[in-house]
Amino acid sequence: MKTTNVTLSTLLLLCLNSLIPAQANVTVFPMRVMLNQQGSGVVQVISKSTETRYMVAEVRRVEHPATPQETEVKVKMGSIDSLVVTPARFALPAGAIQPLRIVNIKPLPQEVSYRVWLNSVPGSTPDLTVPAGDDDVSTAVGIEMSWGVVVNVPPEHPQVKLKIDSSAQTVYNEGNIHAVITRVGDCSDNNHCQWTNINKNLYANEKLDISAADIKGSSLQNIKLEYIDPISRKTVTVEGSGL
Repeated sequence: MKTTNVTLSTLLLLCLNSLIPAQANVTVFPMRVMLNQQGSGVVQVISKSTETRYMVAEVRRVEHPATPQETEVKVKMGSIDSLVVTPARFALPAGAIQPLRIVNIKPLPQEVSYRVWLNSVPGSTPDLTVPAGDDDVSTAVGIEMSWGVVVNVPPEHPQVKLKIDSSAQTVYNEGNIHAVITRVGDCSDNNHCQWTNINKNLYANEKLDISAADIKGSSLQNIKLEYIDPISRKTVTVEGSGL
């Protein structure tokens, strides 16, 4: 008689898969969007389910992004300080792909971050489930599952401007758009640096702790900072004295 060996981990995986709700078979891509200079971007909502899902979008502005003080503030979709998401309510048939267009209302002097929440809701149609004009989906319906897409709206004239404080071991963003601080180098000369990986976003008017690099007391001439420019997406290396 032929036997089959089934491991405990395989059994657990099968049990977990049986517990995953059908609405989990939805993919939202990408989960982070930088709008173009015309103020628009596209997100794809992809169904891998065998059932129709009903989706409703809502917009929240992110205050103090990528810091311990980060919070979300509800904003009315289509208002001057918000975004427009089209369509904002839609049915997602089994196996379908629904593109969502995200548009900024007005040019900005400084980058603003939003989180666009896509909520799977019960009901026959999104318009019947959520009253038209309702600003807060969470109080109008029972949300089954949500996907939060980070949307960055670049300023009209983007500028990365960073400043290192070696005594406080911080980097401050004096510019108007975020940068990804990839690593900090403590250098004896141009060819010999001890690099410390950071890999964190630093938004305009925010401060980033880089004490892991242990640069306290180091001259700015001996410090190098590497970051990714959010517009060109190129890696830039600058000396601390040049910041």
